[in-house]
Amino acid sequence: MAEQKWPRAIQKLLKGLGDDEAAGALIGAGFDFALAQPVSTYVDPERLLGHLDRALDERVVEAYLRDHVRPFFDREAERAVARDDRVGDWLTAEAQAELRALAAKPVEFDRRFLEGLVKQDSVRHMLRSVIEETLDRFVQSFKQTMSSLSGGRLGMGKGLLGGITGQIEQQLQRAVGSFVGGSMNLMLERLVAILSSPETARQLGRSKLQAYDAAVKTPTRKVAKSALKAPLDDLLETVPGLIAHNLARPEVRVGIVAEVEAFLAIEGERPVGDLLADEDAVAALRAEVVEVGAPLLSAFAEDPAFLGWLAEHC
Repeated sequence: MAEQKWPRAIQKLLKGLGDDEAAGALIGAGFDFALAQPVSTYVDPERLLGHLDRALDERVVEAYLRDHVRPFFDREAERAVARDDRVGDWLTAEAQAELRALAAKPVEFDRRFLEGLVKQDSVRHMLRSVIEETLDRFVQSFKQTMSSLSGGRLGMGKGLLGGITGQIEQQLQRAVGSFVGGSMNLMLERLVAILSSPETARQLGRSKLQAYDAAVKTPTRKVAKSALKAPLDDLLETVPGLIAHNLARPEVRVGIVAEVEAFLAIEGERPVGDLLADEDAVAALRAEVVEVGAPLLSAFAEDPAFLGWLAEHC
């Protein structure tokens, strides 16, 4: 192939492609042309779905999680120990102020949600158990007090007091059962009223604020250690199938297409370059593309496949 006698124009082209400076100029011209095209030239909703199907294929995601994501947690745990920083070190002063203000806001529960929640059998059972245990402790405490009195300072009346104590205990236990059975609805209604009250909302807001202040002071090594205690391997095993399942759902695919179309309705006619931050960002990206692309283009000019294509078509 090296002995191929090319037409003069092709020889000049190959010479230019073999020169890094000339190749860089060509790459730059191609970059400028590419960024001048409207966004819709490159973004097509249906084509994007195909890209997602290939990029998020279950086998691809599984390999990426295994080879990159899972080892990242171990490496980050080691880095957190070496850094010895706090969660707050990752936040700017402005971000901390905004998050702290959000944390301090009262927590207002939806009353309908609470009413539905307390109707759940598990909630009623839990509350009933707490109340019964509390009242039973009271009965046992009363019994011990009366036993102490009947066996101590009032020793002469021990038999009489002991009998009275037993009767009172039985009556109290019956009263506890009757009270709990007949008052559950009233107590649950009161619980809803308390939880939905402005005072509770303010108290929960103060609790959130205290939790936030404690969180930003937490060493990141403790956060990383806690994350590693979670069943990460088991959780990550479910991710590829979860993504594949949802990406295959027709309603999800319709939603993706609709969002891409909505994006194109706003940005579709704008040149790609307009999506970048500013002229400095475009210039920096252009320089990187030329730096990486020029040597590749020069190497491509000597590639047998390219030379074979030239011989066949030129």
